[in-house]
Amino acid sequence: MFYYTQDGSIGLYSYADHDVYHSKFGALSEAWEKFVLPTDLEHKLVSEENINILDICYGIGYNTKALMSSVINLKENNLKKENFLKLFCKKFFKKTINKIDNHDTIDSNNPDENDRELSPSNETICEKITIDCLDINEELIKISPLLKTVITPQEIYTKIVPKIFDCFELYWKIKKFIANKMHIFFPLLMPKNRAEIIELLDLKYKNNYDRIKNEYRINTLVNYIIIDALINKYKDDYLNMNLKKIIKEKKMKGFFDPSLIKYAKYKQDFRYNFISRFNLSSFLHNIYYDHLSKRYKKIKSNNYSSLFKLNFHVNDARKSILELNTVYNVIFLDAFTYSKAPQLWTVEFIAELYKRLAPTGILITYSNSALIRNTLLKNGFYVGKIYDKNSNKYIGTIAAKDKSLIKHPLSNYELGLCSTKAGIPYHDENLNLPNDVIIKRREAEFKSSSLMSSSRYLKSRRRTSE
Repeated sequence: MFYYTQDGSIGLYSYADHDVYHSKFGALSEAWEKFVLPTDLEHKLVSEENINILDICYGIGYNTKALMSSVINLKENNLKKENFLKLFCKKFFKKTINKIDNHDTIDSNNPDENDRELSPSNETICEKITIDCLDINEELIKISPLLKTVITPQEIYTKIVPKIFDCFELYWKIKKFIANKMHIFFPLLMPKNRAEIIELLDLKYKNNYDRIKNEYRINTLVNYIIIDALINKYKDDYLNMNLKKIIKEKKMKGFFDPSLIKYAKYKQDFRYNFISRFNLSSFLHNIYYDHLSKRYKKIKSNNYSSLFKLNFHVNDARKSILELNTVYNVIFLDAFTYSKAPQLWTVEFIAELYKRLAPTGILITYSNSALIRNTLLKNGFYVGKIYDKNSNKYIGTIAAKDKSLIKHPLSNYELGLCSTKAGIPYHDENLNLPNDVIIKRREAEFKSSSLMSSSRYLKSRRRTSE
C-alpha cells in the first residue's frame, strides 16, 4: 500500500510484514540523509575508475535513485566548473600574452598546448557505476521507476479542492474540520474517502516540498535509465498484464507518473516492433518518438545511461549474495527492522557482506541498534555513527574495514551497550533458516546468557555519572 510521507514523497507499507518501508517524515529525505550523503561520493568519483554499489532491499528504489542523482549532479557541476575555468584561463592569459614583449616563454604557434597547461588539473572521473539491486518482490522493482518522486502542494490542493475554491485558504480548515469532527453528527454528509482527505490535508500543512525541490531532488533522467534497465532484463514481460492492472487501479493511479508510463510503453513497444514490424502504425509512431520527440532526444543525447549499469536480483537476499562475487565500494543495508527480517541481520549474512566489501569501502544502515552494531563488530568491522547536520543528531550506523573512514566512532557507552544482552546477535549458519527459527534461537540464548541486561547497564552508568 502506498501513502504520502511529509516531504511529499511516496512511502510504502507492507501488510505481510506489518511494517513501513520508509519513514513517515520523508521517504526521499531518509534516502539522502541516511544513505547517500554519508557515502562521501564526491571523493569516490574522483579516486575510483569504477564504482560498485550493493543496494540490499531495493524496494521502490529511493536509495539507488538518490545515489544516481547525486552522481549526475556532481558530474554536471564538475563539467560546468571545468568549462568555466577553461574559458577564464583562455581569456585571461590571452590578454596577458598580448602584453608580453618576449613571446619565447609561450609557444603561440601551439595554442592547444598552451590551453592544456593553463586548464585545471585533469582528475579522473569515474567512468562506470554498477549497482546490484536486491529484493524479493519483483512487482515493486518493476513499479519503482514509474512512481512520482514527490507530490507537490499544488497537486495535493487540486486533489481535494475544486478550482473555484483555489483562492480560499479557509476552505482547507473547514474541510479538515468536517472530515475530523462532523462525521460523528452528520455521517451521511461525509465523503467515503474521509481518511484519504485527512491524510492529504495533513500532508498539505506539513509538506516539505521546497526542501526536497532544492536539496534532495531526483534527477529527471534517473527513472528513464531505470526503465531502460528493467526492459533489458524483462524484455516484453516488463509491462505485463499484472503490472498494467496495478497502474490502472483507481486508488493507485495518483501515485504514478503518466509520462514515465508512456515512456515505458513506448520503449517496450519499440523493442517488439523492431523485431516484428507487422504493426505499421505503431512502428511509425516509434519512428516519430525516436527522431522528433524532444523528451526522447534529451534522453538519447545524454550519455548518462552508459555511465550506470543496473542489475536486478529478485530472490531471497541470502541466496543472491552467495551468487555475487563483486567487490563493492558501498553497501546499503536497508532491510526491515531485525525483529521483522532477522535473516538479513545475522552474523553469517553480515560476514558475506564483509567478504565483498572493498578495503576502502563502507557499509551503511539506518539502524542504531546495539544488536546490529555488535554483529558488525563481531565480523571485524570498525563501526561508527552517521551524523546529520540538519537535525544535529546521529541517525544511523556506518561500518568499514579501514578505521580512518569512521568519522564518528562509537562512544565507550555505546560499545559497552553492545556487550550486554541487548547486543546478542542472530545466527543463521547456512543462510537458510526461517525467520521464526532465527528469532527463537536468539531468545533461547538471551535467556541462558550471563551477560548484563541493558537496563542494568543503564542503571550502572547513571550511578557512575552521578
